[in-house]
Amino acid sequence: MKRLFLFLLFSASLSLYAQVINFPKTLPFQAWSVGLTPSYHIDRDVVLFDAGGPAIAVNGGYGILYSLDVNARYIYFFNGADYVGVDMQYLVYETRNTYISVLGGLHYWEVFGCDISGYITYTPRFEWSLSTGLDLDLSFAQDVNPRFWSPLNVGYNLTEEAFLYAEYKLPVSNLSWGIVALGINYVLR
Repeated sequence: MKRLFLFLLFSASLSLYAQVINFPKTLPFQAWSVGLTPSYHIDRDVVLFDAGGPAIAVNGGYGILYSLDVNARYIYFFNGADYVGVDMQYLVYETRNTYISVLGGLHYWEVFGCDISGYITYTPRFEWSLSTGLDLDLSFAQDVNPRFWSPLNVGYNLTEEAFLYAEYKLPVSNLSWGIVALGINYVLR
């Protein structure tokens, strides 16, 4: 039962956005999740990015199949345009302590774009999880603007319903920026 619950918690926030908390495990069949993630976007004078500073994301997910879920999210940027997006996530591989998945989705953030990501999580104990991966965000402005991040994530199960996490998004490309986020997700059955 604990293992199943851990799976639920991992998936609750996978697709907040290519720039907010991510996990590689999908929601089980017909399970719901809701989450709230305040974040701070570190403005490095990146071209085509004027929304540096604080933001807050609200997300929800639904497990379509054991290995497939869908997520929707809204991000309010205090200094810029709001973000709306939907993603689908597929669980590629899992073992007792390791989960790997891929994600794809569409978003609108002043212009349309898509997200393509891959994640791996290791759970040394039920209470703790460590995640990393590679996020790609493509924005279709006048030119296609690729942005890459490598998330570094630590999560902790507060209760069987609540999961707390912290993440730093390491900018990998010149067009990306650093992101620090804290969040909580609740699993609803």
